[in-house]
Amino acid sequence: MMAFTRKIVLIIFLTTSFSLFSQSFTTGTQTLLTGLTANITIDGETFITTLTLAGPSDVWLAIGFGNQEMNGTDIFMTDGNTIRDAFSEPGPSTSLERPIPPADDSSNESGDWTLISNTVSDNERTIVATRNNDTQDSQDYVFSASAGSLSIIYAMGGTSTYAWHGPENRGGTALSVTTLGISKNSLLNFEIYPNPGLDVLNIQLPTGVEKAEVGVFDFTGRLVSSKTISSNDSTLDVQKISKGIYIIRVATNSKIGVQRFIKK
Repeated sequence: MMAFTRKIVLIIFLTTSFSLFSQSFTTGTQTLLTGLTANITIDGETFITTLTLAGPSDVWLAIGFGNQEMNGTDIFMTDGNTIRDAFSEPGPSTSLERPIPPADDSSNESGDWTLISNTVSDNERTIVATRNNDTQDSQDYVFSASAGSLSIIYAMGGTSTYAWHGPENRGGTALSVTTLGISKNSLLNFEIYPNPGLDVLNIQLPTGVEKAEVGVFDFTGRLVSSKTISSNDSTLDVQKISKGIYIIRVATNSKIGVQRFIKK
C-alpha cells in the first residue's frame, strides 16, 4: 500500500511539474527610492527566487526580506563586486530608527545567492541574482510561491563601501505578489545523458547559454542535489543519490526547463 501511495505521489509530482510549469509569482518592478528599483520573482515549480535590483553604480544596494524593520531580517547587500548574505540579529534596538548593523563577516559573503549578471549602463547598475526559495537555513527568508504580500526593507549607501545611511536612503514597505505566466519563449531546452544513468549526469546547455543552476528533486519535491554549471563544467555527480526517478531542473535568469531522470 505504501509503495502504491508513493507511485501516486510521484505521478502527481511529475504531472504538476509540467502542467503548472507556466506559473510563477512576482512583485513586478517596484520603485523603492529615487533611483532604486527591485523586482522579485518566485517560482514554485522550479523552486527558484530571482532578484533584480537596480540603482546607482557608485553606491552599495541592500534589500531585506520578510520584515519592515531590521529586527531579525535576512538581508541581501551588494556593491557590484560582492554579494553579502547578511542577517540582522533580533533585538529591541534593531528598528530602522535605531539600527544595529548586520553581520559584516567575510565568511558570510555570497551565502546562498548566485550572481547571474552585473551590468552598468548610464551610471545605473543592475544586479540579477538567484537562490532556492527555501535554503533550509534558519536565517534565510523562505519565499512563498503564492499570491499575497512580501514585507521588505531597503537602503542604498552614499559610497561604494558598506556604510550606514541617512533616513532619506532607507525604508520599509509591503509589496504585492501576483501571478505571472511564463511564455513558451521562456522555456529552456537542454539535453541530459546518459538517461538512465549511474554516476555522472551530463547536461548539454543550448547554444548561447553560458551558466545555469541545476537542481535534482525526488518524487516528494525535495532537493537532493544542486550545482551551478557552465559550458566548461556541465556534469553533475549523481553517484550518491538513491535509485529512482527524479526531476532535473535547469534555470538561467530568464529561462527554465525540467526533465525526468532515472537513476540506476
